[in-house]
Amino acid sequence: MASRALARTLEDFPHIAVHRVELLTNPARSLKAGIRSIPSLVCDDQSLKGLFLNEKKIRIFFESL
Repeated sequence: MASRALARTLEDFPHIAVHRVELLTNPARSLKAGIRSIPSLVCDDQSLKGLFLNEKKIRIFFESL
């Protein structure tokens, strides 16, 4: 659900690049980035985490960057 919402929201934010990190295959990179839950969006010191990330929450996060 979050990946579809993210894909739809990214269409309106072409200047934002998203890099997917697989938690199970890259645990050290995930921890270094501060990712402790799935799904998570992290940019510098800001993060958006939650089980149900929808387009509205993602849009608000992108607009705050």
